[in-house]
Amino acid sequence: MATPGKHLVATPPVSTPFSTSNHHSHPAFSPHGPRSVVPSPQTVKKSPANPNFYGYGVGVGYDSPSAAMALGGLGLEGMGIGMGSGRADEDDRRRRLGTVMEILQGNKGRLSEAGMERLARRVGLECLWETHMGNGGGRSLIIAGSALALEIDFTNNLVKKVALSFPESSEAVARHSDKAGDILLRDLQFGLGESPLTKMLDRFAGNLERLAQLDKLSVIPGLNCHEAIAGIYESLERLHVWEVERLKEQADMAGKDSAFLERTALCTKSGKPAMHTRDRLGLSIDYWQDKRRVSGQTSKLEEQKIWSLLVECAPLPAMVFPPLRVSQNWISTEVQKVNPPVEDAMFLDGPILDWLEPDNTLLPSSEPAKPDAMEGIEQASSQKVPEVMFVAKFDPPLIVPMGLAMQIYNSTSAALDMSQLSTFDGLMFPHGPNDPAETSEARTIETEATVPVFDKNGEKSTQTHRNTLLIDKIDYGRNLTDLPFSHPRQLVEMLPALRQYAFLSTVLQKTFGTSSKPPSKETSPTKSKKDEFADFMAQTAAPKRSFRMDVHLTTQPLLKLRVAFPFKRRVADVTFEIKLNGVVEVVSQNLFNEERSPGEAKGLKAADLGRMLEITEDLGIWAEFVKRRLEG
Repeated sequence: MATPGKHLVATPPVSTPFSTSNHHSHPAFSPHGPRSVVPSPQTVKKSPANPNFYGYGVGVGYDSPSAAMALGGLGLEGMGIGMGSGRADEDDRRRRLGTVMEILQGNKGRLSEAGMERLARRVGLECLWETHMGNGGGRSLIIAGSALALEIDFTNNLVKKVALSFPESSEAVARHSDKAGDILLRDLQFGLGESPLTKMLDRFAGNLERLAQLDKLSVIPGLNCHEAIAGIYESLERLHVWEVERLKEQADMAGKDSAFLERTALCTKSGKPAMHTRDRLGLSIDYWQDKRRVSGQTSKLEEQKIWSLLVECAPLPAMVFPPLRVSQNWISTEVQKVNPPVEDAMFLDGPILDWLEPDNTLLPSSEPAKPDAMEGIEQASSQKVPEVMFVAKFDPPLIVPMGLAMQIYNSTSAALDMSQLSTFDGLMFPHGPNDPAETSEARTIETEATVPVFDKNGEKSTQTHRNTLLIDKIDYGRNLTDLPFSHPRQLVEMLPALRQYAFLSTVLQKTFGTSSKPPSKETSPTKSKKDEFADFMAQTAAPKRSFRMDVHLTTQPLLKLRVAFPFKRRVADVTFEIKLNGVVEVVSQNLFNEERSPGEAKGLKAADLGRMLEITEDLGIWAEFVKRRLEG
């Protein structure tokens, strides 16, 4: 049996957790941006709404028997929570109450008129019922907040119509309300195999909670968080349309349809903003798509895995971070600077975008006038900034090296919590119960995968691959989940680096992730003459040999994958560098010599090997392509 990693040579020892040697691979996002972590005792966390007894249904009945059983099992009946004995410890009662709240929070209830009203009140919205006269009767539930109104028509507990409006908002918000209402209606309609007894409100609850969060943070008049989100969309959509038009002018884009151009802008430019998409309310900035280079997929963008930044609002934990601003003019109408400064032209490659700085959004202050300690003159504080900030949530979460995470947080002046440290490979491939605890030593991961193989006639077969991932230069990592920001420019400038690791995650997961399995025990392919004769006499075939491939991953100072596998009685050795925007470049290879042996390359160039990995996004399929093309 082959020894794992026998094709590869070990690299230098472990790197430090705070190494900044990755600056070549991850340049600063802005030439004038901060270069160090901004110290702050604050960490950005979610601020859930404070529950009340009525909102969670305690003592007012349940539409789920599991909640009632939980109360009974914990000895909490109705509003007399643990008060019967009078001896329960206060901390114990608080713990039990917290357990009940967690159960009730997790259970959004089933679709019914009563269940819908409880859900709306739970998230802090007001409810009002209106009864229909004639036409079969029925009722409408009016759910209202400070800046939104949602009308849901019921007939016998079945939802017939959903209408969403934003009475206090601008046209930038109102133009997307019909699309949002359609999503909410689909959330409440019966799917295949669903009935009034099984239809849950979970998906609808998620969208309603997002609406309620923006509404609760709004201060009408003065601050409308729905308009703040829509304003970012308007600016980024203006940028996206401009970039698509510029792509049409490129020679290599001649004849390409609009879907291809939009996908190119999504994966290589400033992303693609979208309001209320993929059954989720809110703004998403799509920046990466799996199988982006596969032909025939241009009309099925929604079916591919999309990597996005979800833009939301959150309470400002302390005045140590810039509050949000409400504006539709984060970038100029011309988009590109006409006469950019010389220093910008020297640092930045490509067009210089004309980003703008909108004025601060100010609210009337309720604080009384305070005397000035120096002048002795009362200074009336008539205005204040909102205690709300923008937050970008990574969907899905993205695993990056610690050095890149520090650059990302520095670029938005956010504080990075350094209390939890984990290795990059430990986040990408969590240690199992039988694996040793995470250490700073080298790690080897072995998997087995079934790879489709197509011959020259197009006939399909399969080949078993036994893959080994070697990580001997340990790097610390971070799983990016959410990030506060103050300007959409900050998000756009980090997209090229995010795409590097979105692509890497796809490649590694297909080869070593959930689609693979632990290696099975394999009998040795080497047999004696006597054993071979015995197999022949027994009419049994020798087991098919598996294909072995070693992959060496390094993230510092550059992101590289080195692949080795048997090829023409020697060991093929190809090193890829994954660059910004997920571009794959072949650093070295020994498969062929383009200059000395053109026939050996069979029309291939080194750049074609990188492009094939971009297309397949799978090292196993890529290796089979190389074998079929160059060995045949």
